[in-house]
Amino acid sequence: MHREHDTWHWTEDSYPAQSVSLRSVAEGNFVVIDTTDGAKRIIAEVDYSSAAETLYEGAIYMVQAMPYQVESLDWTGRKAFVTQTRADYYTDAIDYSRLKILDNFESERDTRTETSRGEVHLVRRIPGYKKIRYYTHENIGFGNINLPDQEMHTTAVWWQLAPSVLDECFDNRQQALDGFLGAAYAMHHVASLTVMAEPHDLGRAVGDGDARWFATVGANGRGQLRTLDGGERDPEAEGRFRPALFLYDNYPGGVGLSAPLYDRRARVVADARSLIQACDCKYGCPACVGPILASDEQRGFSPKQAALTVLEQFSAHVPEEAA
Repeated sequence: MHREHDTWHWTEDSYPAQSVSLRSVAEGNFVVIDTTDGAKRIIAEVDYSSAAETLYEGAIYMVQAMPYQVESLDWTGRKAFVTQTRADYYTDAIDYSRLKILDNFESERDTRTETSRGEVHLVRRIPGYKKIRYYTHENIGFGNINLPDQEMHTTAVWWQLAPSVLDECFDNRQQALDGFLGAAYAMHHVASLTVMAEPHDLGRAVGDGDARWFATVGANGRGQLRTLDGGERDPEAEGRFRPALFLYDNYPGGVGLSAPLYDRRARVVADARSLIQACDCKYGCPACVGPILASDEQRGFSPKQAALTVLEQFSAHVPEEAA
């Protein structure tokens, strides 16, 4: 700094703000080092929050359409060592995300529905990954991942339905769980557009607000209740079953996405409902509620209709001024 009379002037070539990334507020980025044929060349850099699901040992990491396999990961040193490969598959990390509500800043509720915004504690675990063949999307293998859990405090908006509403609208809890997961898929993408963010800036999760369990899509294509250690629970055996659909700010402490998302909560629900209704598929697809099993079409089970039922209940009691 240089002082001239009563004014201070910045004299360096660059401003301090240039070294601060709004999309990487977590500690330390990871560098990706190509060791093919004995080389040691940095070819990419990955932010801390994405490293666990993209740079685990055995992962296929793409750089300009060229596949590289991660041979080793130095978590402490923030380095991933890769080599070029010609594998005919890609890898997909399994993500277990559990949220616990810490504080309720504001909410809107009646006897059937509740929408709230507040502070949450997030625990993410990446326990393993799947190997999926190109074009056919066959699952051809599985691998374990042993990395530290990622924890953060952030802000979120969440939607809940009273247990009596779930019993009224669904034949069983499994259908309700599938409906929440499908609705979360659509609302996540709609919400990203609504608050003018990228899908990665927002996270989605379905689970119990007390962090007793979270929901994920299992290998059989059905929603499953799980604990963070990977144990599976039966929805029908739960004494208190009140799933919550979370859309959370995917950065430690939050970067201000949850407040406008809560203000536009009615629009998010309405647009997600319109998205699913306008989709040409019959039972569900990746364009609306996410991938479904071919057997669902044969059995006549409709994850698409289950998601619509959830969204209809979310929007049924929204005051006109909020819409």
